[in-house]
Amino acid sequence: MTRRQRQRTWVAGGIGLIVCGVAGMLPPTLNSATATAYVSVILDVIYASSVLLFAVGLSSEASIVARKPLGVTALVIVGLWPLALFVLTRLTAEEPVVEAGGSAIGYLALLVPAGAGLVAGMQVVRAKVVENPWRWAPVWALGGYAGVWVITQFIFVSQSSGDVQSFAPLLQLLTTLAGFAGTAGLGILAIVLAAKQRPATTEIYSSSSSSE
Repeated sequence: MTRRQRQRTWVAGGIGLIVCGVAGMLPPTLNSATATAYVSVILDVIYASSVLLFAVGLSSEASIVARKPLGVTALVIVGLWPLALFVLTRLTAEEPVVEAGGSAIGYLALLVPAGAGLVAGMQVVRAKVVENPWRWAPVWALGGYAGVWVITQFIFVSQSSGDVQSFAPLLQLLTTLAGFAGTAGLGILAIVLAAKQRPATTEIYSSSSSSE
């Protein structure tokens, strides 16, 4: 039963991450900004539900952090942050001092998911619920995000404002790939690992063997 619950947890969570990752690579086709915002919220809800499912699991054995408080808390922050950021940006847009609010949210958008993601990733490693080396996959995904950020900052510092625009397609591609790896990539891995969680078989001896 434990392995079956782990299978169901990881498959359901994996499917949710795949949906978010694939949708994130598709160009927006809606004509209404409001409709686009609704779709974004729906995807954020799916993402949050998937991450929370991985955090809590259908049983403690199915949780990728073994339901340890620090790991669960970090994953909750990771999962709910996109929704929280959506609300914060909408509230800040209505404030008189938009520039200061936008700057503060920019720092939060960088530090909160990075910090929570690192803690969550290390808790997945320490819990040892996911087999090695795949338990390091969340840390690898976070490293991909960090690598894109470093490349972006290097281009901004080393290039003139006019030349930076020529790197925009490359930066957009790298950002998209990092986002896909951190969502759909982890979702695919979760489903593959779930398929390997087969129920333990009971060895059956033949009557002739037992008589000997």
